[in-house]
Amino acid sequence: MSSHVPELSAPTATRVSFVLVAASVVATVVALVLTFAHRDELVRLVRSTAADVDGSLHSSSLFHGLCCAALMLFGVLATKGVNWARVLLTAIAVFTVLAAFAGGDARYPSMITFAVMTAQVLQVGVVVALWLPTSNEFFQRARAVRALPPIEVYALRLR
Repeated sequence: MSSHVPELSAPTATRVSFVLVAASVVATVVALVLTFAHRDELVRLVRSTAADVDGSLHSSSLFHGLCCAALMLFGVLATKGVNWARVLLTAIAVFTVLAAFAGGDARYPSMITFAVMTAQVLQVGVVVALWLPTSNEFFQRARAVRALPPIEVYALRLR
């Protein structure tokens, strides 16, 4: 953002969406920790070798780590009124929810399933909060303020 753009105050819905993003990241990390803690049980459940499960766990943790970092980054940018961050945050949230449902396995320990489902419910809340009318107005105002020449921005700030 340019230095001539004043800070806009994000509405409650947009701020709540960031809190939900952070909570879903925490739930995802908890799910990953539980998955690693139950590694031996997962090896037995999927009837695979430990090396196969270890490779899958490492790939999954890398993927989820990147998604969590992207969610946090785009969440921060969305609270500043950056519309493309809102769109990408929505896309990542929808993708991870669909991936969780497609990749879910009823044989997994209930603690892992609960943590994953908690993260997914929170991400649905993120999407809803980001597209409420108050959030839409905030993103439209942010876009309009960034489009103004510097002198008009200061005139708006004085009002």
